[in-house]
Amino acid sequence: MSPVHNEKRILFAEDDLISAKLLIHSLVSLGFQVTHVENGRQAIEAYNLNPYPIVLTDYDMPEMNGSQLIDFLKEGEEEPLIIVLTSHSESSLIIEIMKKGIHDYITKPIETEELALKLNRAFEMHSMKRLDRITKRERELRLEGHLDWVQWKERSGGTGKLKNINQTLFESLKTSFNQGAGFGALVTLLKMISDFSTREGDFFKIEASFMELIQTNTEMAEKALDTFSEIETILNGNIDLERVSVGVIYEDCKNILVELSKIAGIKNQTIFLSEKKATFDSFNVNIHRNLLKNTITEILTNACKFSVAETAIHILIYIESGNLVIAVYNTPVATADRIEGIPLPYENLVFEPFYRLTRFVYDEYKTLDFGLGLTKADAVIKRFQGKIEIKNIIDHLNLKEKPTTKVICKVSLPILAS
Repeated sequence: MSPVHNEKRILFAEDDLISAKLLIHSLVSLGFQVTHVENGRQAIEAYNLNPYPIVLTDYDMPEMNGSQLIDFLKEGEEEPLIIVLTSHSESSLIIEIMKKGIHDYITKPIETEELALKLNRAFEMHSMKRLDRITKRERELRLEGHLDWVQWKERSGGTGKLKNINQTLFESLKTSFNQGAGFGALVTLLKMISDFSTREGDFFKIEASFMELIQTNTEMAEKALDTFSEIETILNGNIDLERVSVGVIYEDCKNILVELSKIAGIKNQTIFLSEKKATFDSFNVNIHRNLLKNTITEILTNACKFSVAETAIHILIYIESGNLVIAVYNTPVATADRIEGIPLPYENLVFEPFYRLTRFVYDEYKTLDFGLGLTKADAVIKRFQGKIEIKNIIDHLNLKEKPTTKVICKVSLPILAS
């Protein structure tokens, strides 16, 4: 598997095969990834299989023309940016095309430089719209979470004896604790104990099930607080960074794979590490070695935990644009909602404390399932002046099969000047 350096994917609908071939050759040489179809119907099939950020379409095509294709694409929830190619120069037709809400148009014969400029602007616009959608959905998710908490408190309120407790609520609380839901559940549980305990002289009598629940989860809460303390130290404390070569980091990754053999064996997964480059020893980064090793271990453990059984996890280490890049690719399991990997609005939320994509706990991995692992990883990489991101990508490498969803966790650390 080779590194994914960009996501400049274009769906190109053109029935003139000769001109299409020439244009595709030019666009590919400029770094665009082009999928060609010959008419609107084929374009719809390709788009439904794997939506594209940009659609470049001829206006006059057989079976389904550009106008009909635009109408279809405009009906989707997340429509692509559309650029129309046309041999017509009549202003009335161009106005009609623009009224459909397309991003831009270009008249034939096509100047490659002009088209490349329009495409690059379209990708910039797509990124801005994507960021806006993410931000909007994040606000909605936070609001939903707050409302859930308010409703939960209302359902758990009231007074009375233990026999009058809503048993569904109690079972939900118990399940939520066992799945590492967080401190909000702890507050609710303590309030319930206050409401439903019985005073007998100098003592209070409470149900054993309540006490067992508290005892079971005290250790989890302590671990969460310890992790918060570690994160605070990482971000603001005194940490001695050192100049470490990429070659040494590569060897550390090899050792981590040995240490994680039992973790990978839980679901019979295999972890592959890319080859060591001869130039690695010539590049250095400013890091705390143990913190970086712990971060890589956390990322790989998550990859194993949330990957399909009997699949491969790939680690690629390479130098790009003045940065050391450590990229981990895995094949994600589907959630209960049949969503694979990281949904678009969640790409930033996964680094927030207590946020988890799944409510399941994985005891066999011996990890703290409070959603703090990636929060800590984010703090470490920021302390190294680096960047970490997690997102879905579409894997097209196996041409004999349909494209598959992969999750990439990409860490970038700045290379020091020699």
